[in-house]
Amino acid sequence: MSQPTSYADRRATVSPVDRVVTVLLLVGLAVLVPIAGFMGLLTAMASDGCMANTCNDALMTLGVGTSAISPIVVGVAAFVGVVVRWVRGRSTWWVPLVAVVVGAVLWALGALLTFTAVG
Repeated sequence: MSQPTSYADRRATVSPVDRVVTVLLLVGLAVLVPIAGFMGLLTAMASDGCMANTCNDALMTLGVGTSAISPIVVGVAAFVGVVVRWVRGRSTWWVPLVAVVVGAVLWALGALLTFTAVG
């Protein structure tokens, strides 16, 4: 029994189905990211209910920023994670799914901060 001689020899074989599912999920993620980012910007409309000195502007800015930017950051991180795992020959189908969950949680946290800032 011989030992693997290089990193390429140690890579596990990944099913073509894994690759196809990963690409389809990344395409879905690429569609959802700009939509979620735009919807995050729309949370700024919560400030319509603010009267003079009744809202926490800093908290509202943090909330809108989190809702708008977190989907983009999570989407890019998922893409980078998929590329790294793909090159290393590892399973990648679950990375976009985790990114959707993490992005949704961060988006909701930002929206919660925004709505909390309204006095």
